[in-house]
Amino acid sequence: MSAVPQPGDPGQRPVLVVGGGIAGGLLALALADAGLAVTLVDEGFSRATALSYGGVAWWAGAPGALGALIRQAPQAWRALEHRHGPIGWHPCGLRLHGGSVLEGLWRPPFARVDAVAFRQALARMLPRAGITVLADRVLGPLERVSGGWRLRLQAQADLEADQVVLAAGAGCLALWPALGQRLRLSWAGVLALEAMPAGRPPAGSRWLEQGRRGRLVQPRHWRRRSLEQQAATLQQEAWIVDAGLAPWGKGVLVGQISLVRPPARQAEPPDPAWMEERLRQGLSQLEKSLGSLAGPYRQVPVTFCAGGIPLAGPIDAAPGLWAFTGFSGAFAQVPVLAPRLAQAIALAASRPKPG
Repeated sequence: MSAVPQPGDPGQRPVLVVGGGIAGGLLALALADAGLAVTLVDEGFSRATALSYGGVAWWAGAPGALGALIRQAPQAWRALEHRHGPIGWHPCGLRLHGGSVLEGLWRPPFARVDAVAFRQALARMLPRAGITVLADRVLGPLERVSGGWRLRLQAQADLEADQVVLAAGAGCLALWPALGQRLRLSWAGVLALEAMPAGRPPAGSRWLEQGRRGRLVQPRHWRRRSLEQQAATLQQEAWIVDAGLAPWGKGVLVGQISLVRPPARQAEPPDPAWMEERLRQGLSQLEKSLGSLAGPYRQVPVTFCAGGIPLAGPIDAAPGLWAFTGFSGAFAQVPVLAPRLAQAIALAASRPKPG
């Protein structure tokens, strides 16, 4: 019989999860399913999850054993929806542009998770699962105390826990700077239109029409991954534009510009006007009307690991501290990795404390 403690056990302190995006949210649910009491601390500002295309590229492959795992992503999302209700999961078509075969359409079983619907669903699912959600900012770096960890909050009383998971994306670097040995940061920007622009072909955009039909539009060859692989050797900042779009609630996300800087400057936000101008220039190369859309530009810091393998496990020389961040393709990777990490944390929490 499992020795995993159950919520409410006298000797159990809640596992603390820092970050309320896809990584922190799905891990918190998995920890609750594993029988652990969970407190999630979320700063609540705009994060990468909110501006994601949400494509579940389970077929795209990944280094090593991760490639086999992410092929289970569709089943993982369907299981989450069966357990918790609608979460924004949609089978969809994928329209590719560029390359030797122009504008190829891939039909389901490709799928996406609508970022707007997912955020709304997560706000419903977490309390229903018995998870305590605190809207606050964790101030770093974390402090090691006898038998566990202390988290200093900006507006509320300090928290202490035996097990802490850093799942706050770019915020993880301030909480545990040693993660910077593997975890890198880039800046991503999109046009975020809360309503789908009017007009259908031939007068309107043929690419926006794909979004109206619930399809993703992506370049045949994503350039962002190549940029991330070069990050360790960059001597000056580099940027690329991947022209595409994705349904986003009742609106649409258009384009994506990615900028990577050398490590010493990676956390410095780029000039939004400069980024927007280059994003619009890149979109205009796909279709002139896309570059002139009257939509707001938004940018967020994004974490990645240059080798393509995310941080999903214990942090070296820091007993009880875990990392769950640095994903390249979070909507395919997180739902299959979260239950596995939750089981490892549950096992660690069940062990007697030394001394």
